[in-house]
Amino acid sequence: MSVGYLPIEYSSFSCAVLPNRPSMICKLFVLSSCMNLKLTSQTLSVAGRQITIDLPADPEEMLQQALAGETAGDSNWDPYWGLLWAAAPKTAELLLRESWPGPLKSMEIGCGVGLTGIAGLMAGLSVTFADHAPNAVAMAQTNALKNGFCDVDGRVFDWNDPPDEKFEFIFGSDILYDSAGHLPLLRTLDAMLGLHGQVWIGDVGRTNAPAFVKKAEQAGWKIDIRRETGESVAQPLHLQFRLLIMTRR
Repeated sequence: MSVGYLPIEYSSFSCAVLPNRPSMICKLFVLSSCMNLKLTSQTLSVAGRQITIDLPADPEEMLQQALAGETAGDSNWDPYWGLLWAAAPKTAELLLRESWPGPLKSMEIGCGVGLTGIAGLMAGLSVTFADHAPNAVAMAQTNALKNGFCDVDGRVFDWNDPPDEKFEFIFGSDILYDSAGHLPLLRTLDAMLGLHGQVWIGDVGRTNAPAFVKKAEQAGWKIDIRRETGESVAQPLHLQFRLLIMTRR
């Protein structure tokens, strides 16, 4: 494990396209002040592959910087983007074990530090990292570079205002925790998924997951709920990982 620092610069915009050069990304988003965020490095074994990621070392420091961001006028500063949530390694493993037909144009939505998206890159997908927090996309791009993937695109946008872009495959992990975000997420998926595309959402069995499934079905989605071993089940279960595979009816 190693420790370093990432220059964090506050932002106050709703949508942007990040360039393909991770060396530039930390210089893009400026308010009045810049801070250093202490990082730690972790190497995870996922489906027989080694993935090394940097992530913020101190969640309390993340919270303090979020409060400082709000004081600076950014009410959307997210203190949670830098955590490695439990669904991410499991979703990453399923991506690596799947046989994909080629380099599908794909997006990791709610990318955080990018573990799942890096697994997608290793599986042969053409991945774009997306999050509402610009520092998350910056970290994900930097972590992709750390694992040998250059020129990985990033998108910064709010689910209430998705960009006009289509993807063949959209995936995410642990993005159902806030029920207030369910309908904006569904609208984003509907707007950004290609006509015959597919969505994967890995969830650790949060209490909000069944409500999301109900809303999605009411909105016209077909959902196949699977255990991590691949068997289909009727409903998500509390505190048990499930993969939601979504297609349009």
